[in-house]
Amino acid sequence: MELLNQELVMQTGEADVTRGLVALNRAQDHFESLIALRPNALGSAIGTVTTTASTEATAFPSGVLRIDKLQFIDASTSRPAWDLIPIEQVGGHSTSQFWPYNLSSSTMTGKPRGYWTNGTNIYWDPLPSGTHTVRYYGLAVAADISAAGTFAYPDILILPLAAFASRLMRTGVDDPVGDVARTASELFDSVIDTLSNFTREQGKSLHYRYAHET
Repeated sequence: MELLNQELVMQTGEADVTRGLVALNRAQDHFESLIALRPNALGSAIGTVTTTASTEATAFPSGVLRIDKLQFIDASTSRPAWDLIPIEQVGGHSTSQFWPYNLSSSTMTGKPRGYWTNGTNIYWDPLPSGTHTVRYYGLAVAADISAAGTFAYPDILILPLAAFASRLMRTGVDDPVGDVARTASELFDSVIDTLSNFTREQGKSLHYRYAHET
């Protein structure tokens, strides 16, 4: 940031450190909101959620911005047993769901096979029969940047974050908001494209969700 704006003094204990960290963390927050829109990009967060017997929903894991996959964990092996199928219809875990979910009734319980989420709760189908563990993969927010901490992202993000934070610090009360938005696009677009394409060996295959019988 001192390279980009030589009026800043941001070495340990200097005057602009506190303001600089606030700007950097707002820049990091904005970057995370953008990268969360890209499936699988930086999906390094792995954790678990637990169902409760006869309770249709579990709280969405704190700090997670994007879920890429849910897997049921076999209690006997502590390893994934199957992938949960995302239900695309709002509230589709209930009795109005499409085939094959409408083969079960709202009173049927079992181990989760499908889920629908609104970012606040994860709703299960069928209704959980007990305490089951489900692993999630996705993107979670990183810890705030600190003066002595470790940067959570690849080095190619240092310059865009520093540049965006520097421009935020120079933004006056009357500056157009659109300038900040254009700055974010200018700085982050190419980096996000890079972070979204670790695998390029072939096009994505088709994924079939439904069966049709004539």
